Amino acid sequence: MSQPAKDEGGVFRTMVLSGANLTEKAMGVPVGVTRTVRDEVSRAVHAQVDWLEGVSQSSFKVMREMLQRIDNFSEEAVDGLESVTIAVSKVVRGSGEAASEMVSRTAASLTGTGAKESSQKAAIVSA
Repeated sequence: MSQPAKDEGGVFRTMVLSGANLTEKAMGVPVGVTRTVRDEVSRAVHAQVDWLEGVSQSSFKVMREMLQRIDNFSEEAVDGLESVTIAVSKVVRGSGEAASEMVSRTAASLTGTGAKESSQKAAIVSA
């Protein structure tokens, strides 16, 4: 508390100055509390944003990992489909060649042409 000047000291002046000082300090309390609340809310909001950012980064990492696994699976599925397609194609080709050989032999036996000639025809058909 400030001391009133000795030469102008009076009770009234001391009461006015004391009241003004008390009012000034009283006004500072709510402002100080408001500043403290604002600082804590700001800190909490920043912590929440940091947490959300971490969750977001983790979510994107999980999504990337899932996409990579799905991509690997689809690549293996396409490779497997290609292998099956090639195998089926070879089976169909082999069956076709065998069927044409059988038709050729049957036709040769029905017409009476030689086995040598039917083999040559089968080679021509399969080529």
